[in-house]
Amino acid sequence: MDIAFCTLDEKVWNSEDFWSLGEKNIVTLRRNLKCVSCEGDAWFRKSSYGNKVPHFCAHHLDDCNYATNYEVIDDGDGADGQLAANPNNGITLNLGLENNYDVDVGTTQPPDNIPNGEKRSGDKAKNAGGKDYPAHLSLKNLLYKLVRSPDENYAHGTNVFIPDAPFPDLPSSADELFVHFKNVHEGLHEKNRIFWGFISDAAYSNDGKLWLNAGSRSDGLSVAIRPEITEEFLQYFKVDTDLEHLQGCHALIIGDCYYAATGKPVIWCSKLDFVVLRRYNFDTH
Repeated sequence: MDIAFCTLDEKVWNSEDFWSLGEKNIVTLRRNLKCVSCEGDAWFRKSSYGNKVPHFCAHHLDDCNYATNYEVIDDGDGADGQLAANPNNGITLNLGLENNYDVDVGTTQPPDNIPNGEKRSGDKAKNAGGKDYPAHLSLKNLLYKLVRSPDENYAHGTNVFIPDAPFPDLPSSADELFVHFKNVHEGLHEKNRIFWGFISDAAYSNDGKLWLNAGSRSDGLSVAIRPEITEEFLQYFKVDTDLEHLQGCHALIIGDCYYAATGKPVIWCSKLDFVVLRRYNFDTH
């Protein structure tokens, strides 16, 4: 994608002109990019396989003319989760590392001339047997469903049960427990929640912390991966030294939110069990 809209300066940028601004000047701008057509979350890449020039990528909405084919690297497809017969019967959320975490997922070729973006459609289950039971989900299942249909699955009043919950103050109502990055506010200071959303880019700080920077946030909201788990984090999610592999992913973190004196919100991730990623490969060929 050659152009993208920046919500900070309200300007449509050509990718080459954007890169010519220099790395220091685009740090904030690159976290506030949208597709010029469907307004899907976008991010900037200096280069990638098959595209050696600077360009933009985006999570397009259905039928966007700019949509491109890609594969999901971290499947997270929710296939092993048990859907509720009735969503109002609640969710049982099972924590812990996913078994056989696999990044080598093949691509299914779409029909010719049909753009393929990240489709926003929810999975539904019908109660054929007459018995109501809660959905049983892993964090990977949960992230998949939030990304695909954020406004559809977890309405007000849906109760969430977490066996051996890591924090005592986690709300039991889904509409309070699941917080999209765009909805983080100062009222969540020092509170634990399940935060999720779009990551535009990642970088290290001088003290060794790995920062996953949220998109569409001019206040610089970031997820901090503590130094003691950073190496394990990179190994587990099969990310090499090139942090560009984290660009454009969706992340879900169980952690606490702190607002710094500068007004920057930080979500702290202290354990690998409490974070999952959904990454995408736009380098298909």
